Amino acid sequence: MSATQINLNGTMSGNMHVYPLIVQYEDTDAGGVVYHSNYLNYAERGRSAFLRTIGIDLHHYLKEERKTILISKIEVDYLTSARLNHCLIVETTVTNIGKVRLNLEQIIKNQEDGHIFARFQVQAVWVELDKGARRLPDFMREKLKIAEVEK
Repeated sequence: MSATQINLNGTMSGNMHVYPLIVQYEDTDAGGVVYHSNYLNYAERGRSAFLRTIGIDLHHYLKEERKTILISKIEVDYLTSARLNHCLIVETTVTNIGKVRLNLEQIIKNQEDGHIFARFQVQAVWVELDKGARRLPDFMREKLKIAEVEK
C-alpha cells in the first residue's frame, strides 16, 4: 500500500469490525434526517467491508463458483435519527457460526460520542445458487471466528 492509499474497508478492533462513513446529503430527507432504508445500506456496506477485511471475497465466489452469502433474516431496531454530516461507524460482530447459517450483530453509532442510532440482528446463509443452502466451508468458518463474540 502506498502512502497515498487508505483502507476503505474499515478495520478490525479486537473481534469487532469497524466501518466508518459520513452521512451525505443524498442519504437524508428535506429535514436533514437519514431516511430509514439507508441504515440497511450502511449495514450492508459494513458487512461487505467486514468480509473483505477478513479475506472473504464474495465477488470471487459468486463469479467463479456461483456461491455466496445471502441474508435470510434481518431485524432492525431504529433508536434515533442520524443527521447530515454525522460521522458514523458500523460495528459488526459474529454472534454464531452454524453449519449453514451465520448470525451477526451490527450497530450503527455516532463516531464522536458512541450514541447508537440502529441495531441489527442478521442471519445469513451460505448458498450454491443452483442448489440452495450448503455447509459453510471450513476455511470460511475459521476466518469468521476472528470476529466471533464469546458466548
